This record gives sequence, C-alpha cells and structure tokens, in this order.
Amino acid sequence: MKDNIFIVWSGNISSALKVKALLERRGYGCIVGGNSDNSSEFASVGDTVLGQLKRCNQAIVIFGNRADGSVSGNLYFELGYALASYGMTKVHCVRREEEKIVYPSDFDNAFVQPIACAGDEDVFAEGIAAYFFSRQKMSVDVNKMELINNRYKMRDFIESHFSAQGSKCSDYELAQYILFYTQAAHMFGDGDKTLEEMKKFRDAYSSLFSDELASATAISISFFELLSAMKAREDSEFYVDRPAFRAFRDKNLAILEGIHADDIGTFNEWATVFVTQNMTYAYLLYAMCPDLSGDGVKKNMEHCREWAFKTLDSIQALETASPAVRNIDSKGLLSLFLAYAYRNLFVSSKYLGDKEGSLKWLEKTKRERTALKNNFELGSIDTKLYENFEMEYYLCLSEYLEYADELDLDEDDVEDYRDDIRAFVRAAGQKTEHSRYIEKISAKIK
Repeated sequence: MKDNIFIVWSGNISSALKVKALLERRGYGCIVGGNSDNSSEFASVGDTVLGQLKRCNQAIVIFGNRADGSVSGNLYFELGYALASYGMTKVHCVRREEEKIVYPSDFDNAFVQPIACAGDEDVFAEGIAAYFFSRQKMSVDVNKMELINNRYKMRDFIESHFSAQGSKCSDYELAQYILFYTQAAHMFGDGDKTLEEMKKFRDAYSSLFSDELASATAISISFFELLSAMKAREDSEFYVDRPAFRAFRDKNLAILEGIHADDIGTFNEWATVFVTQNMTYAYLLYAMCPDLSGDGVKKNMEHCREWAFKTLDSIQALETASPAVRNIDSKGLLSLFLAYAYRNLFVSSKYLGDKEGSLKWLEKTKRERTALKNNFELGSIDTKLYENFEMEYYLCLSEYLEYADELDLDEDDVEDYRDDIRAFVRAAGQKTEHSRYIEKISAKIK
C-alpha cells in the first residue's frame, strides 16, 4: 500500500471523509482523526489520536471554524505532533478560500493553502486531494552519493512501499530512490541480484505504479539486462551484440518519450540523465561488437558522441535545479556522470579522428575523476565505493600520460604521476577482483 495519511479536521467532518474516499481510490491508507462532533470527551488525545498519528506518515490538516467560530484546539496539538513526526514536506494544511479563519496571534499561517470551492464540499474535497497529489512530487533532499553509500536504506524504502506496514515515502520519491539504488547496485557489483529484485517488484505491483515509478523501474531493469548481455572480446574489451543492443535501445527510447517535464520535482531531470547516459554507454558497447563492419563501428561511435552531448545537456539542466544545488550533488553523482560522459566523448572522438577534441575530453574526465577521489577519501565512504573511484582515477591517469607530449605536460609532473601509479599498482596487486584493470594500468606505464 502507499502512505498512510492522517486527516486532521476542525468544524465539519464531511470534508475529511470525502478526502479520505478520494485518496483511498488512489491506493492510500487514511485515518480521519478525532470524532464526528469534535468532543474531547469521546476520545482522549492521549490514547486515540496519538495512536492514530503513529500509524501514519503524512498528514492533511483541514482548518475550519466550529459552530462557535473558532478552530478546534485539538487541531493545533495534532498539527504540532505531525510536524515533529513527519516533517514540513509531509504535512499539508488547507482551508476554504472564502472562510475567514482566526489564528492564534503568534501562528504563522503562510503554509495554510486556500482552496477555492464556493461553499461546495465536493469541490473542496477534490481541491484538497489535488493539492495533496501535487505535494507528493518531492525531490530526494540529500546528497545522492551519500544515499548510494547507504544503499540498504533505499532497499528498505522499496521493500516497504507496498507492504502492510506502509510506505516510507511517496511514489514520486520512490521513483528517484530506484534510480539511485540502480546506480548503487552497479557500483557495488550487485547487478544480477538487483535485476531479479526489480523484476519481482515490477511483477508484483506494476498495476499500482505511478508513471514515474513505472519509468524508474523500467530504466533499472533495462540497464541491468544490458549489463547481463555483455560479452568479452579476445582483447578483453566488452561489447553487446545486435539483439541485446536493439532491445535496450528501443525500450529506452520509449522510456525517454514518456518522461514529462515537471515544474515541481526533479524526477524528470534525473531520469533523463540516467537514460541519456545509459544510451551513450549502449552505443559504445555495440560499437565494440566484432561483427560490425568499419562503417558500422563509425556510425555507432557517432551515435555514442551524440548521446554523450545529450547527457551533458541533461546534467546541466539538473545542476541548476535548486535541490541539486542545495544537496551539493555536483560533488558526487553528477560529477560521476560527467566523468562518464567525458570519457565516452574521449573514446568516440578519438575513434572518429578528432584528436584535439578527444584530448579536451580526456582532460575533463581526469578532472572529474581527480575530484571524486579527493572528495571521497578512504574512510569517508564504503571501501568498495572508494576503490571504484580510485581504480577509475588511475585508469584515467595512465591513459592521460599516454598523451603527455600532446598535452605538453611538465616532465617532473609526469614522473610524479608515474610514481603514484606504480605505488597504487603495488598496493592493489593482490586484489584479485581488480586484476584485469591493474594489468591494464601496469601495461600503460611500462
């Protein structure tokens, strides 16, 4: 089931009951607090209302005048408890636009939304429901690399969303969590396991999915299906064959078409970044397919470069969004996606003969890899994540040094870089899970 909503009311219970019915049609659980005549003798605040509040994780607070022209005192008590328990973004306060409410002198009523209804209770209830649904489009308000570092929290959100215990976030929020959980699984090497988890989640609950939740789940499943279809060439480079590539491409073009612009939350921006980056990677993998002709490789490298530029555009749109700025996502997941995009531009531009352009992208990806390694030092994040950042940094650095002359690098800097790489190779040599990459780095500095 979705979130459990506690409906606080003062004055006329009929609006609360109508809102309850509207929300329950959309899969939410609802509890109308208090009692029909607002009598404190019928149910004490201590045993009934607090128990109801504890079973919920969002609240709708309907301000209305009682027969004596004042708002129930219990409403303020319940409002305070809800704010303390759920947080401001999970408490939705409303009033009739034409009704004059007398608030306590020190009460800031700026967050009480007026709902136009012209005295019609059905219209009022529908307006409350519409306001509530619009408020569900909340951006995940934390640095995304911090979330990835604590991925089991996201897994708990997914597992509890349709459970008897009730959801811990809105559908809109969960759609974002699924995107970040996908990235976490990729970085921790749990792709196969997560693919099965997401398929089971989709198969069990797809009929209840919002549009965003359906898109996020499809992005996750299609990405891991692409990874599971990868094969290794004789030179150890990875590729995907034509059927796997076309299945992925067609599915993600359809997903992208279904992602709609949204002025409230940032799901659409994040989803676009994921899809465009994944499309870039898919074209690069298919370009490596040994069955392709030279013209076929060239065509797919061109598409790889086109999608990489789309990725940069989608990242730029997200970088300026206030939630990403507030959560400093530029020092985390957005930096990682930039490193991916720049790397793909380097590889595709190099193949297509754009040497000057390729070196520009190489320098940019080195900058992002350096920032990730420096911003997330060993001990500050999970060891697995740090080793990912470290390995990618040294892979990039070893490739960077191949172009020392073209980049006009200082000889002393080059030697310092080489010493740093050698020290890394010595320290990491016994980590068998990284042996292929270590060998690749070692070969580049010999």
